[in-house]
Amino acid sequence: MAAESFLQGVPLLGVLIGLEEGDDVLVGAVYLPGLDELVCAARHLGRWWNGRRASVSRVENLAEACLCCLCYTSAASFAARGRQAAFERASSQVRLARGWGDCYGHILVATGRADLMLDPVMNPWDCAPLLPVLREAGGTFTDWQGRATIHGGDAVSTNGHLFEAAMACLTD
Repeated sequence: MAAESFLQGVPLLGVLIGLEEGDDVLVGAVYLPGLDELVCAARHLGRWWNGRRASVSRVENLAEACLCCLCYTSAASFAARGRQAAFERASSQVRLARGWGDCYGHILVATGRADLMLDPVMNPWDCAPLLPVLREAGGTFTDWQGRATIHGGDAVSTNGHLFEAAMACLTD
């Protein structure tokens, strides 16, 4: 999907690299060439966005949140995965919902420009760099069951403050 969008001129394609050791990802880097943005992190060494510290937002309730504030890649992907009700619950509770998808939505959360990203379809190679980046920025990166994993098949990024509220939206 991201490559198709990029070919249409949407500059949100990301190059993702993560270093996994056992069940954890220690290092992650995401480069968005169309925006010339680099976000990277290493366990216990911090997180960086174009050379300066990155940090999640301080929004503490969904009513103030930008879903990607809620971010998502494709509204249709929620229905295809049987998660339309969860998407509707989340998007009805936030201030702003936008479809800035793929890795970019997760990076917006990690850099404080968005508060919550829901992704119903994810691969481990897409998740790997995002786990350390979100963790080091003070947020959360989990699957839809709330497990900090890159192998869940889906993903939720939050600023940390909204984690419990996000999980409540996702349960049927």
